[in-house]
Amino acid sequence: MKRVIYLVGAVAMAAMMVWPAAAQQPAQLTAAVGDNMNHVPSFVGVEKGTFLKQGVDVKLKVLATGQQMSQALQAGEVQIIGSAYSNYPLAIERGMAAKGVVGLMGDRSGKYWDQSVTIWTRKGTGITKIEDLAGRKLGTPAGGTADEYLSVVLTKKGIPREKLQVLNVPPGNIVSALQGGSVDAVACWEPFASQIEAKIPDAVLLSRGGGHIGYFINMAVRNDIIDKQPDLVEKYVIGMAEATWYTRKSPDEAAEISTRWIPGLDVAVAKKALAQMVFDARITPQTVAAWDENVKILVEQKKLKSVIPWQQGLELKFIEKVMKTHPQLFADLKPAR
Repeated sequence: MKRVIYLVGAVAMAAMMVWPAAAQQPAQLTAAVGDNMNHVPSFVGVEKGTFLKQGVDVKLKVLATGQQMSQALQAGEVQIIGSAYSNYPLAIERGMAAKGVVGLMGDRSGKYWDQSVTIWTRKGTGITKIEDLAGRKLGTPAGGTADEYLSVVLTKKGIPREKLQVLNVPPGNIVSALQGGSVDAVACWEPFASQIEAKIPDAVLLSRGGGHIGYFINMAVRNDIIDKQPDLVEKYVIGMAEATWYTRKSPDEAAEISTRWIPGLDVAVAKKALAQMVFDARITPQTVAAWDENVKILVEQKKLKSVIPWQQGLELKFIEKVMKTHPQLFADLKPAR
């Protein structure tokens, strides 16, 4: 009888030990990300399980532009979005209630980085330099980072933007627009630049990077989640920090993963595009200053009505804590200068 009692007790104890683990399901979050190379760490994090390791089941809603991501968050379809400095301040001005909590793309050791942004033309157009764009048709996604980059480059060359006919060309149509001749030039980001180079033999690169703008993307979480579920936000930040580290450590595998998320992308182009990218989860003082610089540009371009302080778009406490608790995920990065 005692043996039966001991056996039943042992089974009950085992059940008590197993039950909480079995009952604890991962928290679910949905993130809106772009169908481009800027968001490779999100693809990597989902496929390699860096979020699940932290107890967060991240689902991805893949969209074409930052504007579409903002709309998805405002509609309640997602809780997290990619937030580029070139357009996210506009979303905040229009009522977006979310803040960047972890870095994604861009070399955060300095204030300016735009290596993945380019301007292209074709042989035979008569365009050989930026100054030749005056009076010509150029296609770019309206309101995107390439649009901002174009304006800054033109200004530095003393060319009024009004001298060009700038057409709104969605990212997925950039290559065909230049190839088919409906525009004389395009401004774009990766992987579209690498696709142009691979698919258009007579393509001519007019400008790549140059440190004209601070092209940084963070992942922004809704303010109510930041306020009510800070532990969940911290777990997500750890998962993203590991995903960016894994992408840096294994770029060939990351390139292959990206082809399963980005329509029409092959591995060779993905590898070439990744060579132009930097993925860094930090939000450094330099990138905080870059926020203010981008806001100033947007006000000058009359896209923003007034200055949006960085505190309305960034929440630093999560990444600052994770950098202290998980230093191995940042050890390979250049120090912020």
